[in-house]
Amino acid sequence: MLRAALLLTGCFLAGTGMAQERTITLVADAWCPFNCLNSDSDRGLLVERAAAALAREGFQIQYHEIPWSRAIVGVRNGQYDGIVGAARDETPDFHFPSEPLAVARFSFYTMPSSSWEYEGLESLADLRLGVIQDYSYGGLRADYIEPNEGDSSRLVMLRGDQVLPRLVQMLELGRIDALIAEERVLEHYFQSNGRDNTLRHAGLARKEALYVAFSPAREGGPDLAATLGRGLESLANAP
Repeated sequence: MLRAALLLTGCFLAGTGMAQERTITLVADAWCPFNCLNSDSDRGLLVERAAAALAREGFQIQYHEIPWSRAIVGVRNGQYDGIVGAARDETPDFHFPSEPLAVARFSFYTMPSSSWEYEGLESLADLRLGVIQDYSYGGLRADYIEPNEGDSSRLVMLRGDQVLPRLVQMLELGRIDALIAEERVLEHYFQSNGRDNTLRHAGLARKEALYVAFSPAREGGPDLAATLGRGLESLANAP
C-alpha cells in the first residue's frame, strides 16, 4: 500500500508541474558573445536562448566551457548531452533541432599594413592563415583547410584554450598573414580587453547557421533536438 501511495504521489506531482525538472549538460568553447561564462545570468546569446527555449519544455541546463575539439568528442561519446554553437558540417552525426539559434559571419583579418583581399579560395594560395582546429568556418574547413592541413606554409592550426587571443598575437607578431574569425566574437575579444580592434577586415569568408546539437551516443538525443525545436518555436510565437 505504501508503494502504491508513493507512486500516486509521484504521478500527482508530475501532473501538477511540481516534479523536478530534468537537467541537461551543454558544452562549448569560449566564444563570447555567443557562449560565455561571465556569470550565471549571462552565459552568452546562444546559451541563454537555448536555456529559455528548453525551460518552456521543462528542462534546465548546466553549461561548461571546454576546448572545442574536446567538446565535440565529449558529446559524440555521450559524456555530455549537447554542444552549443555547432554547425551541421562540424558534427553531421549529431541530432539538430529544426531551426538554428543564430547565424555566424566568418571573415578574414590582416594587419592594417596589408593590402590582401579575399577573392575566393584561389586568393589564399600565397597566404599563411591562422585557424582553430575543428571549426568548420561555414564549410571552409572542407573546401580549403583539410586539403592543405599538412602545409605549414599555408596553415597554422591551433587548439586548446584561449585560441583566438593566441591567433591575434601571432598575427600582430607577423607569424601569420591573416586569421579568420567570427566578426562579433573578434569585436568582443578586443572590447573585453579594453582595446580597439585595429585589425583590417579583408573580406567575408562564409556565413554559417549555429545550433545546439545533441549527442548521437545518448538515447534521448533525437528527442532533445525536437524538444529544443518546439521551445524555440514557442519563444518565437510568444507575445
